[in-house]
Amino acid sequence: MKLTRVMIKVKDYRKSFDFYNHVLGLKMSNSWQRKDSWGALFSVGTATIEIIWYPSGQGLEECNYSIEKDKIEIDLEVNDVDIQYRRLSSSGMPIIKPPQDMPWGSRQFTIKDPDGTPIVLSQPIVKK
Repeated sequence: MKLTRVMIKVKDYRKSFDFYNHVLGLKMSNSWQRKDSWGALFSVGTATIEIIWYPSGQGLEECNYSIEKDKIEIDLEVNDVDIQYRRLSSSGMPIIKPPQDMPWGSRQFTIKDPDGTPIVLSQPIVKK
């Protein structure tokens, strides 16, 4: 078994698209704007993050965005946490948790996407 896709139902498609594509720098592999939904797929290694927005009352399914706060967290491994931290904080991105070394062997910091989904950027700590 392997994880292939994470779908995030967003409230504001344009803000979320900008966040995942331009702020995080994820490569978009597909996008669409139809009457019933707008969406985009972003490649993350061998998996995909999909953002999708259903116009009010027109979606293929009911979507009330009522997920409990902080129930889901997305962790993305980067080459250099400190470079990403400086890049994002200097652009005005609110930092939820600053970079710190964790006891399980990673260095990480946390931001949130436009809908409040926590995004952890991490890298393994290399023992010298």
